[in-house]
Amino acid sequence: MAFARILAVTAALIGLATPAAAEAARTPAPVKAAAAAAQRYWGATPCDGRVTVISGSRLLAGMDPTTDAWASFSSPLGANNLAAPAASYRNCTISLARWRWPTTASMTADWELLCATVIHETGHLLGRPHDARRNSIMAPVFSETSRLPRICRTS
Repeated sequence: MAFARILAVTAALIGLATPAAAEAARTPAPVKAAAAAAQRYWGATPCDGRVTVISGSRLLAGMDPTTDAWASFSSPLGANNLAAPAASYRNCTISLARWRWPTTASMTADWELLCATVIHETGHLLGRPHDARRNSIMAPVFSETSRLPRICRTS
């Protein structure tokens, strides 16, 4: 299962015997579902399937306080440089802000936005930059919740 690898956290980071066990122990169900939706949406898995999704992240110094998630990676051209070929990205992470989704219950309650956000951040890990079109999944801010991908809509 290719997508099990996308959520796997290395055993060395948390001391579990296998990456699959690490994933099961640490990844909330809504995050797993959103990551699976992202793979279906893009029809691709970034970073050779080695993506760590971290829920409950604190914002980094200097970040806009309304930032709800971010993707990070290393590349031959430097950290987070989208000019590098996406196939060269390594150390790929999607961080979900603690202020937005502090609990599994909050992720479930805000499923549509969580799903769209993970799809958006996965797009960055596939080499896609922000898109100025308001209704694009790669827009820097989602302004039209009615335009979220069908895969994310609950009703």
